[in-house]
Amino acid sequence: MSKVTLGAIHSKYIHSALAPWCLAAAMEEYCRLPHEVLVREGTVNQPDEALLDLLTRDAPQVLGLSCYIWNWTTLRRLLPELRRRLPDTVLVAGGPEVSFCPERVLWECPALDYVVSGEGERPFSLLADRLEGGEDVADIPGLSFRREGGVVTLPPAFPREIHPSPYTPAYFAALGNRIPYLETSRGCPFSCAFCLSGREDPVRFYPMERAKGELLALAATGAKTIKLVDRTFNCNAARTKELLTFILDHWGREIPKGVCFHFEVGADLFDQETLALLSTAPKGLFQMEAGLQSFHPQTLAAVSRVTDMARLEQNLRTLIAMGNCHIHIDLIAGLPQEDLETFGRSFDLAFALRPQMLQLGFLKLIHGSRLRQMAPELGYRWDSDPPYECLDNPWFHPEDRQILHRCEDALERLWNSGRFPLTVEYLLESTGLRPFELFCRFGDFAAAGGSLAGIRLDEYTALLWKWGKGQPGVEMEIFRDHLLCDRLRRDNTGRIPPCIHRPDPRVGEVKRLLRECLKLDGCDGAGFGAAILSDGQTAVALYRDKDPVTGNYPFALCSRNQLEKGEIF
Repeated sequence: MSKVTLGAIHSKYIHSALAPWCLAAAMEEYCRLPHEVLVREGTVNQPDEALLDLLTRDAPQVLGLSCYIWNWTTLRRLLPELRRRLPDTVLVAGGPEVSFCPERVLWECPALDYVVSGEGERPFSLLADRLEGGEDVADIPGLSFRREGGVVTLPPAFPREIHPSPYTPAYFAALGNRIPYLETSRGCPFSCAFCLSGREDPVRFYPMERAKGELLALAATGAKTIKLVDRTFNCNAARTKELLTFILDHWGREIPKGVCFHFEVGADLFDQETLALLSTAPKGLFQMEAGLQSFHPQTLAAVSRVTDMARLEQNLRTLIAMGNCHIHIDLIAGLPQEDLETFGRSFDLAFALRPQMLQLGFLKLIHGSRLRQMAPELGYRWDSDPPYECLDNPWFHPEDRQILHRCEDALERLWNSGRFPLTVEYLLESTGLRPFELFCRFGDFAAAGGSLAGIRLDEYTALLWKWGKGQPGVEMEIFRDHLLCDRLRRDNTGRIPPCIHRPDPRVGEVKRLLRECLKLDGCDGAGFGAAILSDGQTAVALYRDKDPVTGNYPFALCSRNQLEKGEIF
């Protein structure tokens, strides 16, 4: 019996693996010879020595490595020492970072013996059996290997079969308190040029009863977030409604309260019946990530992005207005035909929807994507190391990239963090700036003072206060009021940042009245926070029952009379 170790190196501890457990389950079903299969998981943040010990401790006959954009630099660095410590072990790499360039990988990484391209369940199982039985491997689909001074590359198969479930007792024992990932379908109905998912055969869906059973099993692990890796969860309307209905019917029983399901969706694919169903969901049960990428028609055409933009915009407005689902929208900077001006317009249109998160991402020329193949003739330059970020192209220049990176930092800290939404809204109204202008200008200002890495919240608040004071149209007292309200309803210490703190003898009396009228059992932090605003009203935040969508605590503005009567929340 051979010993097989399957290694997965994550970007963060909170992530869990899916691919090695898929391979392990497949080997159990597909292999004709017995194998002892062990899954070992680490993170790129661990020291090299710890990772080497993790991957070599079992002294396996076969070591399989799952290679992704986030771990390939680390794995490539470890390979020579892995070979030295495991001289007789067969080293096999698979995953998207090696699947589309196996010849180059084998030439550049002499420590590797094989690369498996495409779906690995059957090829890896066949390889393990053939190696154990001393048989030839030359006809295994998707396998690449050295032979007679060259590299043999066999084309991968595109199976239509449904592989066995990875959710075995061993998987659940290893999960711990990390985020579990669930796959209820494989493939994507679209063929966007910047992505890999549409390269496969048409979408194949796992049996509905299996999907439902796995939803319940993962919900019972104690995990707070379950991420579905289906590339377009809602591409089949009837199936989507059935799964959403199933989750809603079991919420509060087999699906504990507090569990959240995260989906990637095509927002334009929702019909009215599905939107009505989503409107009935408890707050925080669903998170949805909707990739817009761009509003620029020429850009969407250039990357084969097929979207009904009018319907997408209307559906997103409907979803966001419901207030019960966390909505995440993506934009990608660096796509063809989009310059800084048109990207700014896309940004403004996306921000106008007011999603809880607007992600400003940068194009990555990933192996296997059609855009990477087209990139040289389009005039692209990109970083040769993962994550292969676009450096420039005929529409997107290095100075634009720097502007957008600073804009991204401001967007993350001011809006996506949920810490300053009231202040951002006030600044937009008072200055008359477009959203893109505001985030770019403040991003430039914040970066001018040096690195923002590790900056504390109070220091960043002070930067915003300093910048706002210099903006035409900003009334400082009202600006301060908005900063106070943002900080109070988000920070459960109830502490006022030094830059806007003013001693006020009335605050002590206000807090006394609040302690008398508020029942503070079960509260977080200080229990409540309070501040007196420029118009004499008191801003009060109660630190319990945090909103699962916005992350804010209950918040109210009240008069002295309301305080004395206890009429606050």
